[in-house]
Amino acid sequence: MKPVSETKQYDVAIIGAGPAGLAAAHQLHDAGKQVVVIEKYLWGGTCPNYGCDPKKILLGAVEAKESTEFLSGSGIDGQVNINWPDLMAHKNQYTKGISTGTEQSLTASDIDHVAGEATFIDEQTAIINQGGQETVTVSATDWIIAVGQRPANLSFPGSELTVDSEEFLSLPELPDEVVIIGGGFVAIEFASIAAAAGAKVSLVVRGDRLLKSFDETMVDSFMDQLDDRGVQMYFGTEVTEIASTDNGLEATLSFGNTLSAGLVVRAAGRVGNHDTLDLDKAHVQFSEKGVLVDQHLRTSNAHIYAVGDVANSPVPKITPLASFESKHAANEILGQSQPITYPAVPVVVYGTPKLAQTGVTTETASQDGYTVHDLDISSWYTSYRTGEPAARVKTVLNQDGQLVGASVLSSHADELINYLTSAINQGLTKETVSKQLYAYPSVASDLSYFF
Repeated sequence: MKPVSETKQYDVAIIGAGPAGLAAAHQLHDAGKQVVVIEKYLWGGTCPNYGCDPKKILLGAVEAKESTEFLSGSGIDGQVNINWPDLMAHKNQYTKGISTGTEQSLTASDIDHVAGEATFIDEQTAIINQGGQETVTVSATDWIIAVGQRPANLSFPGSELTVDSEEFLSLPELPDEVVIIGGGFVAIEFASIAAAAGAKVSLVVRGDRLLKSFDETMVDSFMDQLDDRGVQMYFGTEVTEIASTDNGLEATLSFGNTLSAGLVVRAAGRVGNHDTLDLDKAHVQFSEKGVLVDQHLRTSNAHIYAVGDVANSPVPKITPLASFESKHAANEILGQSQPITYPAVPVVVYGTPKLAQTGVTTETASQDGYTVHDLDISSWYTSYRTGEPAARVKTVLNQDGQLVGASVLSSHADELINYLTSAINQGLTKETVSKQLYAYPSVASDLSYFF
């Protein structure tokens, strides 16, 4: 690591070395700013170390298994099983070099960086505690807070026996029975992975449905698919206690029943990591939903910005948006000040199958007079050739026939939603899409039929 003096002044200090913090650091450094990046855990942040990237590696095996099962009896014989230890070794081979490689990249780029936990002592200065051994004082004209979120803790008796998402993504062995607490993205994705790997999975959801921000009928179809894959769902239910037994764990549910498990995963919400920064001393306002920012991503301290998952901005908390916001904050610091404008954003639940949406939701469409097309595409060629049992697309069109929103349920939803998002951001209509040439047959070649 490039040495940093005991007390040093920078143009910009960035707290958090995930995708958002790193994107801003390189942009500002390339523009001639003196930059320092501060990270208290793993260089590279959540996504590549113990978040979206390793999760998708595990899902890769699930997708391969499902593809084979879809065509069983239609040209494919035999059975495919997931070898969890081998899959985890494959994942670890990817993640083991992320943190070191990221730090080496900062060094190669001549960007100062400090390992340690930052706490503000005034409006432009923070102390970096390096494991209690020593501290470094950093002062900067501008700051960017990009510290992300962590899984929320639970407080019922025995909650300390649960594991979080990072621990799930590093399990050396997968138990035969898994209980997952939560009904959001992470809970559903882990349930899909564990069920495909052969575990008996119980999903305990406090609310009355999954994924309330998604189209309700699409979610209903999605839940049917989870049920077909053996995921047992308990709605309007909470885990009230977990106890150790001779055979593992026993989770007590709020209606009195118990579930035996070798593993209980807590995936019920996330909280911002801003609570350790002593933001009051920097005159930065925050709430339980994150650091408060304006349309320029400025906090209540005009020289401190917050981006990504930790910012209380009105957008989904996903990696591409974190990087998008960090670039905007960097532009603000470089004097290119303007309110941030978000494009249509594709959001994907990487379950089995995948569920995705972008742009205007179908709920909003029904209230505002848009046209909604609802298409069951399970019999279309794209789905037929892969044997996919369920596939559905809903599109939202404005009065000019332009695509403004879409929802997709399919094993290819992550690919298709990207095409649909591009169409929205370009203001395309059926006529303009029909003039494009796409490889046939492919997912993209179906686009004009969704209008």
